[in-house]
Amino acid sequence: MNSRMMSDWTGHGGNDYINIYFENALVLSAARSLATMKAYVDFRRQGFDIKAIRYEDLVARPLETCERLMEACGLPVSLAHEVVKCMQHDSQKNTEHSRERLRRFRDPEVTPEIIESMNRLAAKYGLPPVSEECILEGTMS
Repeated sequence: MNSRMMSDWTGHGGNDYINIYFENALVLSAARSLATMKAYVDFRRQGFDIKAIRYEDLVARPLETCERLMEACGLPVSLAHEVVKCMQHDSQKNTEHSRERLRRFRDPEVTPEIIESMNRLAAKYGLPPVSEECILEGTMS
């Protein structure tokens, strides 16, 4: 599967977004995240023993989360210290996604209409509503 096929399959290439109106960048980002979650669930259903980590866990407990990740990958747990150390550097420096630019980002207004739109997208991908906590099968905690 080439990168274009993968992007199309996960919805990032545009084919899965035909005739969908995105109220704002938040809904578009949610659609991308939901498409990625759908791909993860699909791979697990096809028998691939893949694991996930939650961003919230990585931010709250980076060393512990990285240790579990190293263990799940069959790598030395001691590498987790180096991973956490590397996470302190801005790997996106001078890009749209740099920490400097993200610091200026303000949380968008989340209206009931936007939540409903994101929930419709979640249903499209067979996922629970975004307003509910969702921990997908295979997520390391």
